This record gives sequence, C-alpha cells and structure tokens, in this order.
Amino acid sequence: MSLPNAFKKGNSIKITGIIGLATVLLLLTALLIFGNLNNDFSFFKDYISTLGAKGAPFALGWNICGFALVGIGLVGFGFMYGLLLKDKIVAFCLSLFGVGYAFTAIPMDMELVNSAVSKAHILAICIGLAAWLTALSRIGFNTSIKKTIRHRANTIALLLLASMIGYVAGLWSMPLTHRLVFGLVFGWTTITSIGLLTASRANDTAERNTTGK
Repeated sequence: MSLPNAFKKGNSIKITGIIGLATVLLLLTALLIFGNLNNDFSFFKDYISTLGAKGAPFALGWNICGFALVGIGLVGFGFMYGLLLKDKIVAFCLSLFGVGYAFTAIPMDMELVNSAVSKAHILAICIGLAAWLTALSRIGFNTSIKKTIRHRANTIALLLLASMIGYVAGLWSMPLTHRLVFGLVFGWTTITSIGLLTASRANDTAERNTTGK
C-alpha cells in the first residue's frame, strides 16, 4: 500500500494515526464506564450529553473524559491530519471541530434547554459539525489526494447530511440522528487513523527493503 502523494513521510503519519485511534478508544471507554455508572442513562434512547448534564451522577468525570479530553485529542488529530494533507484550512477546520467538541463539556441543563449554558452546549456542537463538514468537503474536492480518501470524505459528508435531513423530514427521531452523527464522525476518524497506521507500516517496510535492513 503506497502513501498518498499529499502525505509527508515520517513519524508524523504514525503519530497522527495513533492519536486518532486513542481518541476514539477514550470516547468508547468513557461511554461504557460512565454510561453504566448512571443507572438512569439509556444507551439506546438518551443523548450522550445526558451523561454530563447538570445533576447527573459523575457528570464532572464524563465532561472531563468524554468531552474535554476527547476534544483535545480531536484537535491534535485534526491539526496533524490537515498538515499531512498540506491543507491548512482542513487543519484549522478539523481542529475547530475538536475545540467545539471539547466545549460540549459545558454542562447542559436538560430541563431548561433555553438556558445560557444549554445554548452554549448546543452552539459548540453546531460550530464543530459545520467546521468538520467544511474540512471533509475540501478533502473531497482536493484532486491531489488519493481517490479513496476523497471518496470516503464525500460519502461520510453525504451520510451526515442525509441523517440530518431524515430528522427534519420526520423519518426518525433526534436521539437516532444524534447516534448516526456520532457514529459517522468517529467512524471516519477510526478508518482514517487505521489507514494512516497501515500506510506508515507500508512505508517503513519499503524503507527497510530499500536499505536492505
């Protein structure tokens, strides 16, 4: 498997992949731990924000691990991935998505959705997703990037938009839309990270074969 032409060679490819996978694993681990600690939380019906809402048990722990730390990981992954693609706007937008995700650590008041903190929580999500979609659209139309990477970005972006349109059209509920969005965002991060690690390993193998070591 050859490296995409837009990628730099070196440890940065491997490090970016590791950061991406570690971030996804942190989210899944935090979700399993804090979701099970909260007896009132339903993995199938409730918003993930419920775990960090005002008055929720262990809300501080979730907001730190599930939102703030995961957001920091997304910033690092997004910034480095954008630089690997030699696109500063992608780096900025993916980093902004991470910042927006981290700011969802602001506890939402599930009973007063129009309160200042609840609006700040929702605004952080909206800004982050807008930045993420902008990044994917740039990746999708950048002809210097490997075709499979561009097609993946376009497909995920279209699926994300379709999930939102489905909710607006009344085809499914907001909680389901919430899960679809999370699955698409972190699914893309996972697949991209695995691709980076695979490319890094292939590059290391090629270098060893070239040097005869």
